[in-house]
Amino acid sequence: MLKFRVSLSLISSVVLALAVTMPALAQAPKQITLNSFKSSTLWPVWVAQKQGFLEKQGIVVKNIYTPNSTAQMVGLIKGEFDMVTTALDNVIAYDEGEGSPQAPKEADLIAYMGGTNGANSLIARPEIKSIQDLKGKDLAVDAISTGYAFVLQEILAKNGFTKDDYKLVPFGATGARWQALQDGKAAAGLISPPISQIAIGKGFNNLADAADVLGGYQGTVGATRRDWAKNNADTVVGFIRAYRQGLDWLKVPGNKQQAMDVLRVENPETTPAAAELTYNILVTNPKGFDVGGKIDLAGAKHVLELRRKYGPQGKPAVDIGHFIDESYFERAAKS
Repeated sequence: MLKFRVSLSLISSVVLALAVTMPALAQAPKQITLNSFKSSTLWPVWVAQKQGFLEKQGIVVKNIYTPNSTAQMVGLIKGEFDMVTTALDNVIAYDEGEGSPQAPKEADLIAYMGGTNGANSLIARPEIKSIQDLKGKDLAVDAISTGYAFVLQEILAKNGFTKDDYKLVPFGATGARWQALQDGKAAAGLISPPISQIAIGKGFNNLADAADVLGGYQGTVGATRRDWAKNNADTVVGFIRAYRQGLDWLKVPGNKQQAMDVLRVENPETTPAAAELTYNILVTNPKGFDVGGKIDLAGAKHVLELRRKYGPQGKPAVDIGHFIDESYFERAAKS
C-alpha cells in the first residue's frame, strides 16, 4: 500500500510539473524576420518592439534592413524572410513576374496591411532650383522598373517631361540615393523622411511632394507570401494588432518627445529639427500614416494605374484586390 501511495504521489508530481511547463512551452514567442527599408515608415514597428506590444502578441521580430528592393523581394519569394514592408508596386511587380530577372517567376504575394502614402519628396542638389532644371540630368531611384520610379516619372510627366528628358539610375535604398545626391552622382531623387528633412537642412531643395502631385497613392504596405500568411494567420493578425497599437501610441501628444527619441535612436543622423518635421509629416498630418494601418484601396488602384502606364505594356486587366488580402486586418481590427 505504501508503495502504491508513493507511486501516486510521484505521478501527481509529474502531472503537476507538466501542467505548469506545458503552457509555457505553448506560449513560446513566434520569431519572424521582417525585411524593410530603414526609414520612418517603420516607426510604429519600432514603437511596438520597444513598448512590448509585439511581445504581448507572442511575437519576436528580427529586423533586417535591405540595400534595395531586388534583394528584398527575391529574398521574400525564396523564403529568406517571412514578411516585408515595401512599396505596394513591388508586390504587384514581383507577383506578376515583372521584378528582377533574379526573382523566381512563380510568386504569390499579398499586401495585408497599409503603411503610408510613401511620404516621398523630390529632393535635388543645391544648384537645382526647379523641376525644369532636371532636364538632361541623372535621377536616383531604387530600381528602374519597380517601386517609386513610376511616381517620379509621373511627377516629371506632369511638368512636361518626356522619358528622353532625363535618365533614371538605380542606386538602391533611400540612404544610397541620398549618398548619390551628396556625391554628385545624381541631380535629384525621391527621398523619404527623416532623410528628406535632413537633406533640406543641409541646403538641398525640395522640388515637390509626391502626395501633393499625385493625390491618393498607396505607398508602403506590409506584405508576405500568400501561403506563409495562410499557415501563420495568427502571427499575421498579432503583428497587425501590435502595429496598430504602436500607431496609436505615436499619435498620443504626450508621447511626442519619446517618439522622436525612438526615431533618432534608429536614425542617428536625424537632427531634433528633422525629427520634429518628420513627426509632423507622418504622425500629425492625417495624410501621413494610413489611418489605423488600413490599406487605402483608392490609392492602391492608383499604384496599379501607374504601373500599367509606365511599366511593361500589354498586361491583362486585373483588379487590385488580387494583390491584397484584408482578411487578416479585419480580424485584427475587431479586437
